Amino acid sequence: MIGLTTKQSRLLLYLTGYIESTGGVAPSFLEMRDAVGLASKSGVHRLLASLEDRGRIRRAPNRARAIEIVDVGPLHTVSTADLIAELERRRVGSVQTNPEVVRV
Repeated sequence: MIGLTTKQSRLLLYLTGYIESTGGVAPSFLEMRDAVGLASKSGVHRLLASLEDRGRIRRAPNRARAIEIVDVGPLHTVSTADLIAELERRRVGSVQTNPEVVRV
């Protein structure tokens, strides 16, 4: 998946399948740890935090198994201006456009 590490992608795919098969209930940290092949639950926590930072999931604070998959849609449907605005909102350094890129 675009913009995700291999482990993040594996966890996101696992979460999507699990949540769909259980009618909205997310797996436990132990289940996620075993599914992705991590050594500890803290690794799962880091992956979930990174997926949340990237806008791929939403978690409710202080609630167990409260994970919602966010449908980001295909990347090619997002305009360059929207991508730049999101990067600036997240304070991802300076973003410069390439004048040689043809705008459609």
